[in-house]
Amino acid sequence: MSDNNKFFTDIHEITDNTIEGILIIEDGFIKHVNRSLIDILCYEDEKELIGNLAIGILIPTSKEKFIEYNSKIFQEISLLNKNADVIPAIIKIKDININNVSYKMVSILDLTEIKKNEKIVLEQSKLAAMGEMVSIIAHQWRQPLSAVGSIITTLKLKYNLKRIDLNTYDEKLTQINNYVQYMSNTIDHFRDFLIKDSKKDLVKIEEVVNNSYSLIKNSFDILGIKVNINSKESLNKIYLHKNDLTQVILNILNNAKDALVLNNISNPQITINFSQKESSFQIIEIEDNAGGINLNIIDKIFNPYFSTKEKKNGTGLGLYICKMIVEKYLNGEISVKNKKNGTSFIIKLFI
Repeated sequence: MSDNNKFFTDIHEITDNTIEGILIIEDGFIKHVNRSLIDILCYEDEKELIGNLAIGILIPTSKEKFIEYNSKIFQEISLLNKNADVIPAIIKIKDININNVSYKMVSILDLTEIKKNEKIVLEQSKLAAMGEMVSIIAHQWRQPLSAVGSIITTLKLKYNLKRIDLNTYDEKLTQINNYVQYMSNTIDHFRDFLIKDSKKDLVKIEEVVNNSYSLIKNSFDILGIKVNINSKESLNKIYLHKNDLTQVILNILNNAKDALVLNNISNPQITINFSQKESSFQIIEIEDNAGGINLNIIDKIFNPYFSTKEKKNGTGLGLYICKMIVEKYLNGEISVKNKKNGTSFIIKLFI
């Protein structure tokens, strides 16, 4: 038995007791695989894998994705198991040398359960947003319903007094129809938000932002918060999941609203700008004048369970979920910085 073969025989004692999968590759071919990875890939024995090309089970993402944990860089990939199922995973690759032969050792962590938990958190976040919007819709409908009731009462009174004329009748019916259309549009936007995106749509990001804001506009108007959405016709349409972006926009806008109210800003404003970097990416910048974020905590606001609000008013998951959605589902990046009078959130969406 050669020294290297003896090494691979001996290494089983170590690698078969690790949680993560271990793969050792020489010139692209699998030389060793531990028990954990065999189980992850649904194989019976390592003999089914030894000697095969590693690319048969390791599938890189269409765009390189790297994840940083404790200053160590991992790459996000997919695994292909024996049943041709795709398994999400992260890997760490290290070059090793055994008896002057170069190998690559790949440590692999199955992300299946983590991804499931992420989806649960996202759905819970969406349900929370839905509850808030139900309240907003109820408020938005109150005034139109009251107006429709008032118009009907007026028409009935004029009819009883025999003072109705066709012009007045037509005018009042038009007003009722306008209110009904407004209420119908509100429900349509709400319904669209609830529908789970099954495919990406070709859209202009300005339209998504405008539709997102229309869902909560009434609550901003009541508080006297002016929202300026500066659209740019020059932006190209891009493919994305509209509802994912809507969830991010709603979260950031509501956070800005809370900050403006909490800090009692006399002339509260939010400005949304758009820009495009050639054919590489588009940017949504959401800026408020709420006074900014303390520099001691600004680097932590995307961390899970970190909140600047009182415990009863914040879970600390809102911005963490925004970051997760942008990076994992919208192929983008999100960052924050302080500006002269407030905070600016920058969402970069790669085309």
